[in-house]
Order: sequence, then structure tokens, then C-alpha cells
Amino acid sequence: MTGPIPATTTTARICPNCDGFATAAISSGGRNARGHLHTLAVDCRVCLGTGTVPAPAVQLAGGRA
Repeated sequence: MTGPIPATTTTARICPNCDGFATAAISSGGRNARGHLHTLAVDCRVCLGTGTVPAPAVQLAGGRA
């Protein structure tokens, strides 16, 4: 049978703490001699900068929560 390939199930979901925006640029408030703003790139503590977290085991097994 030919036809479209069925969609695969994903085992990861968007991180609830950062909503998928895993890295943020935070200003330290100062500027250097050329006028550039000092910024720090900070990763989400929960997903470690990936933007996704693993799905719960109950969801993977097909059970009800």
C-alpha cells in the first residue's frame, strides 16, 4: 500500500518551565569601552538548554493519568 507516511509519536514534550525557549540573554547592566552591552546566556535549569523534557512513563505506556 502506498500513501503518506504516518506521523511518529514523540517521546519528548516542551519544557513547562521555559516553554521551549531554553536559553535567555540576560543583561548585566554595564557596557564596555565600545558601547556593547554585557550579556550572559543562561540555560533553563530543568531542561538544561534543550527546550524539551522526557514524556512521563505513564504517557509512554498508554495508561491513564
